[in-house]
Amino acid sequence: MEKRTGFENCDSQSQNDSCKTLTISYIQGDISSSTQSTKSEDSSLLKGSTMSDSTSDDSFGGRNRKRLHEFKHGAQVAGRKVQSGCNSYWQNACTVETVKDKLPISKWLPSYRLKTFKCDLIAGLTVGLTVIPQGMAYAALAGLELQYGLYSAFMGSFIYCLLGTSKDITMGPTAIMSILVAEYAHDPWKIHEQGSEETTNVTMAILLTFMCGIIQFGMSIFRLGFLVRYISHPVITGFMSAASIVISTTQLKKIFGISTPRGFFETIIGILTHLNQTKIWDFVMGASAMLLLFLLKWMKEKWARVKVQEDRVVIKVLRTLMWFIGTGRNAVVVVLSATIAYLITDIQMPVDSRPLTLTRNISGGLPPFALPSFTYMPPGTNQTIGFSEMMQQLGSGLAVIPLMAFLESIAIAKAFGRKNHYKVDASQELLTIGVANFFSSFVSSFPITGSFGRSAVNAQSNVMTPLGGIFTGAVVLLALQFLSDAFQYIPAPALAAVIIMAVINLFDFRGMRTVWKINKIDTIPMVVTFLLCFYDIAYGIMAGIGISILILLAKHAMPGVKIVEDDCNVTVMQVKQGLDFPGAEYMEEILQEHAENGNCKTLIVDCTSTTTLDYSAVEAFKHGSKSLRDANIVLKICGLKDRHQNMLKKMDILKDGVKFYDDVAEAKNDVQFREEEV
Repeated sequence: MEKRTGFENCDSQSQNDSCKTLTISYIQGDISSSTQSTKSEDSSLLKGSTMSDSTSDDSFGGRNRKRLHEFKHGAQVAGRKVQSGCNSYWQNACTVETVKDKLPISKWLPSYRLKTFKCDLIAGLTVGLTVIPQGMAYAALAGLELQYGLYSAFMGSFIYCLLGTSKDITMGPTAIMSILVAEYAHDPWKIHEQGSEETTNVTMAILLTFMCGIIQFGMSIFRLGFLVRYISHPVITGFMSAASIVISTTQLKKIFGISTPRGFFETIIGILTHLNQTKIWDFVMGASAMLLLFLLKWMKEKWARVKVQEDRVVIKVLRTLMWFIGTGRNAVVVVLSATIAYLITDIQMPVDSRPLTLTRNISGGLPPFALPSFTYMPPGTNQTIGFSEMMQQLGSGLAVIPLMAFLESIAIAKAFGRKNHYKVDASQELLTIGVANFFSSFVSSFPITGSFGRSAVNAQSNVMTPLGGIFTGAVVLLALQFLSDAFQYIPAPALAAVIIMAVINLFDFRGMRTVWKINKIDTIPMVVTFLLCFYDIAYGIMAGIGISILILLAKHAMPGVKIVEDDCNVTVMQVKQGLDFPGAEYMEEILQEHAENGNCKTLIVDCTSTTTLDYSAVEAFKHGSKSLRDANIVLKICGLKDRHQNMLKKMDILKDGVKFYDDVAEAKNDVQFREEEV
């Protein structure tokens, strides 16, 4: 968009002339008013007491009326300029190109073909079969009833189809978002039943989704997506690896059929102390489900790839069938385990008398479309929890979850974009995630983001456009409407097995080893994040980010300064990076140290690599140049950019004998020339 300034905002040439005339008349009027006011005041001083009070009042009132009239004219001119600028902004914002950029579907939909539809249909159905068991499992991980996992699995797919820029990404619940929701939306009012796994406050979880959408949308408007760059890769590696262990450990109690308190260490202690209370059939079901998931994945990776030169059609069909079963292995395991539970379990029996621990009966039907509640009344009390108190309870989750959601999604989108050779717009992705979370909160969803596992399934299914998400969402809606009664037979150990096998690959031992090999200083935030996440995920993430920033600032506090040449007369010092306020004092100390030593007559500072210079650094040069002047040492600065030279000159640094040169060679030649003159 062309930047407009001054009178260029006028709509036409005539308006432009009018604007100029009004402004010139305003300036002339102001000068005239000032002149007349001065003459009037001089006249009143000459006349002294002979001027009447009425005449003075009339003159004073006349000046005020004239200035008020001039002010109105100036305000009208300014108003027209603002209006013209706003009109120009909205005209550019409403162009066809801008609309296409914000609605990527308008670019690929006109060229949509039947072949593309078939690929998207197959991919969408495949991902739908994957997200149903995963969604329910992740809802249990988040401490919510199972239906909330399905509520979170369809709206994001619909929104991403309209606004997303990656054909492979599928939006929905993920393990990372689930564990963060369980951490930040944990019910502080303890309304859940004793021993219940549903420890998250539903109202707070949905409100958290709404606020994530608002925050992410605002970040996209103000272009704050760069904030995720301050979450370093070692911090992410430490967090993901710790999360995989924490999630797996919290699900082990369901494999053993043991109830334990919430928390990583509490879960381990509870399992070890109550190991004799293990439910045999729960353990058998959970272990068998994990083994079957592993075998199906192994078979898919080993035998399911269709060879191009395979002659026999039967082999191709079998490989394709094996790939489909391996891809939908979560659904296969859940269906098989639910069938076994249906055959051996009487749903009318008391919970403690059942051979298998089943999931609770979930609410059937589609979720209501309604605005999230901004207040909460704990059951059995007359207390009303206000919006501000709920925000206080969510705390740092309002910052961590939106950033982690965007980071997880954009990392996945860029990975598939590089692999499949298409461009991903990070700003548009942030906008899409914000809108998806915003509207998902209207259907009782907890925070969502892009899923790496399901996106990989989507890509392997040869998806062609984001329209595949429409079919994924349709599968979820059909399951909610017609299959909710069957979900009550799903064994809890089977869902725990699905979660464990899904998150076990998050432990990135290879990445941790690589960080140690490449840069050992980066292992500090990684290890701190990894260890603290076992105690509290929020503390782990924030501590890791804080240490990473401190390491970054430490480099600025001691900028790279190297003596490249030193003889009896001339010392050449090279500054290897920018100078700003953290390193200003360090630079001043170096200059003063040379002044105190007095080992040379000329100090040449090579600032060719200096990209930044702020006021503190300029002040450091000023104080250092004074010390050098007092020590009879000439300071020569080379390679500094023009704008940085002007900053130093405004501090009157030339009075201290400082001279500027384009490069070190020119400065040294000048020294030799002056020595020859002497």
